[in-house]
Amino acid sequence: MSPQVARIREEFPVLEREVNGEPLTYLDNAATTHTPREVYEIFEEFYAGYNANVHRGIHELSHEASLAYEDAHDRVAEFVGASGGREEMIFTRNTTESINLVAHGLALPEFGPGDAIVTTEMEHHASLVTWQQVAERTGAEIRFVHVTDDGHVDVEHAKSLIDDDVALVSIPHVSNVLGTITPVRTFADLAHDAGAVLVVDGAQSAPTRPVDVEAMGADFFAFSGHKMAGPTGIGGLYGRKELLEGMEPFLYGGEMIQHVTFDRSTWNGLPWKFEAGTPPIAEGIALAAAVEYLDDLGMEWVRDHENRLAQYALERLHERDDVETYGPGPGEERTGLVSFNVDGVHGHDLSSVLNERGIAVRAGDHCTQPLHDRLDVPGSVRASFYVYNTTEEIDRLLDAIDDAETKVDAHLRNRYADRLYEHHRDPHNTGGLAEPSLVKSSEETTCGDDGEFHVDVAPDGTIEGVGFESESCAVSRAVASLISEYLEERTVEDAAEMEGEVAAMLDGQFPELRRECVVGPEEVIREAAREYLSGGQTVEGSASAT
Repeated sequence: MSPQVARIREEFPVLEREVNGEPLTYLDNAATTHTPREVYEIFEEFYAGYNANVHRGIHELSHEASLAYEDAHDRVAEFVGASGGREEMIFTRNTTESINLVAHGLALPEFGPGDAIVTTEMEHHASLVTWQQVAERTGAEIRFVHVTDDGHVDVEHAKSLIDDDVALVSIPHVSNVLGTITPVRTFADLAHDAGAVLVVDGAQSAPTRPVDVEAMGADFFAFSGHKMAGPTGIGGLYGRKELLEGMEPFLYGGEMIQHVTFDRSTWNGLPWKFEAGTPPIAEGIALAAAVEYLDDLGMEWVRDHENRLAQYALERLHERDDVETYGPGPGEERTGLVSFNVDGVHGHDLSSVLNERGIAVRAGDHCTQPLHDRLDVPGSVRASFYVYNTTEEIDRLLDAIDDAETKVDAHLRNRYADRLYEHHRDPHNTGGLAEPSLVKSSEETTCGDDGEFHVDVAPDGTIEGVGFESESCAVSRAVASLISEYLEERTVEDAAEMEGEVAAMLDGQFPELRRECVVGPEEVIREAAREYLSGGQTVEGSASAT
């Protein structure tokens, strides 16, 4: 461990924690980073020293709070290279709200049939779902730039999609799954040549590398504080001043108004017309402290440190025959994350094994279900690094995934009821039925689990056969087997009334962290039975379940 990283770690007391008797190894930074003392102490300074509403009071505390909150906008604008200062920096709750602000303020009022939105196959749901809804409501077309097999955005394909019909192009600066760095300037030129605006999802780039929104040609740049050593509940949207001035407010109420009568209202100036109501004052001031902290470290150093860790992890994972990684290969610059799968081990199960060793990773589809469909995997495990992580922690991760299948088996044997472990070792009724009376698919929206129940129902409502197919975690597969055994010779009405039977059959013996994996299949079969009874026909569809 370098002296600089050792010093940095001292500023994050949470890293001294133990989890399950093991030292915390926090490798989930792409979801949320930890916060250094000098940032979270801002909250005590604010609430103990000058807590007051901004722009509302003719008294000293309000004046101090207002100045600090305004200065925070300027400091964050400077961090991302916005020369317009506070007028080009809107504080939001997070990246998602920032993107929605553009959608509601610009796209929904102005787009219509004949307009097109271009985005990519590696979009986060915050972006993809938002542009889907804009397209549905306005009649605009949505087009997707392909991702190549080696994890890059296909620029030549983008050139074929971005034409004079395109009104908006939306891209991630950095993929939260692949670690890919998008050539933003290239997309900016393509968008502007077509007369379109460029929206950049900077959730993974603002924390990890130098950002200059003007040099990259972004019209809008969205990011979140909690991914960049700042607090939760605060994010930012950079927007070019002339665009923001012409946009409609996203929210209405106090603060965002200039003058109100019973007949009409006029809007405040930038950025306040987009910050309705009492804003996140302490959070905004703390966000400014976070960017100050990162600037003190040096964003070039942050970028290089993350890339070194990612290369170290990627090279060692590539040496393993039982591991598949996703995104650019060793030697190519990427951000500080690596997504991978271990043969024969579902991400949720591997994450549980790692958690027992104090290692925190993200397992699932990472809010990028279509990208994982493109990769033809139900989900992945993501290890993501930040300024306080070390190669020693990566070694701990690599050691923990050795012989992963055996460790998962031991985890299920030791932490779950014997009955679940028996169904894990000897599952019943696997495979679909030839001509089922009902079919119900289950797709878990946070981890990418995918399975299907098949049920044969006799005319009198008796269940004559149950089968299931599953790419789910070992826990959900074992529960599906348990349910299939439970339902044999019962009625479809019994299935419709299932509520807590699985937990009861397991005597409550399972980790609370995996409760949804345990109860999910029961919810799916219950919904299937209720739909069947209400319609009397074969049921096909999807439901949230693990």
